[in-house]
Amino acid sequence: MLIVHRCECGHLADWHTYSNLTGSDSCSALRCDCARPSYGKPQVIPSWRGTTEGTWLDTTVRRPACECQDCAELFTHSPDREVA
Repeated sequence: MLIVHRCECGHLADWHTYSNLTGSDSCSALRCDCARPSYGKPQVIPSWRGTTEGTWLDTTVRRPACECQDCAELFTHSPDREVA
């Protein structure tokens, strides 16, 4: 599981990058014209790991990339839980 922030455009925060050329935080998704991301509360999204028995939902074991209080609290309450 991953703890992420999602922009109002629907894409994850990692999809937005700052450009010194344009001075905006553009979304890198094709056909998305979001240039000023607005993030809501963090959420837990599923990730998967492949095994020899097949693909399994993963559990939350990694700390979030963001160090905000909401992410830290969500991480505290979600380790080792599968979220689907």
